[in-house]
Amino acid sequence: MPVEARWMGTAHIELHFDGRIVLIDPYITRPSKRSIFIRRLEPDPGAVQSYLDGLEGDVRAVLAGHTHFDHALDIPEVARRTDAMLIGSNSLDTLLGISGQPGRVTVCRARERLVLDDRLALTLIPSMHGLVLSRLLLMEGEIDGARRPPLRANQYRLGSMFAVKVELGGVTFLHVGSAGFLEEELSGHTCDVLFLCAPGWKKWPGYPERLIDIVGPSCVVPFHYDDFSLPLVPGADFRTIRSADLEGFTARLKKSRAGMETRLLVPGRKASF
Repeated sequence: MPVEARWMGTAHIELHFDGRIVLIDPYITRPSKRSIFIRRLEPDPGAVQSYLDGLEGDVRAVLAGHTHFDHALDIPEVARRTDAMLIGSNSLDTLLGISGQPGRVTVCRARERLVLDDRLALTLIPSMHGLVLSRLLLMEGEIDGARRPPLRANQYRLGSMFAVKVELGGVTFLHVGSAGFLEEELSGHTCDVLFLCAPGWKKWPGYPERLIDIVGPSCVVPFHYDDFSLPLVPGADFRTIRSADLEGFTARLKKSRAGMETRLLVPGRKASF
């Protein structure tokens, strides 16, 4: 039985196997640019419920690589509607706490391998966020436990940064949700499928070639290159982030390792691995 993956825009990945579903960085509400810059951000409960209603299987785990709004905004709402195990950083734990759900998050120690069953194991690997125009835009630090939602975009602080490793149904996936990495932390880890953030690839030395050398994937899937402030209709055309230079990125990937497949996923459409 193959493992199926579905990219839902940004860093939002679903993994499906034999009735199990793992969600990484689920981002459904997709607030507008105006909201991002001038308003407090709130999950859309109806959109989240509709999304969950469309899933076929049991959401076993929800993981967050970090807690910027485009990775964590909707996790409290997903948590209210599922019994899934939530796995992430202290910052995610704080976000759930101030959202009225204290104790929901399993704060995973770095490099700790969590075995959920004989076909599913999860590991958070310390990583680094990619470089942006200004360090202010990294929004480093922890979400403030004294605040109460709704939060502004810049109050969704980075928290600890992780690459997410999922071993499911005999296939190992590595989710790198920002164009940065820590070589010493990745040492000893390998994967079959590498989900690799495209924006920022030109700014981090050794990205993506050195990262690929270390983890040795047979397939690389670029992602997080859609404009996350616009609605995303599964299967329809969407606006890409121009700075991602997706054409240049994929060309570089194809040169990085002999025999490695580079696959572009259609948002909302499942792919088998």
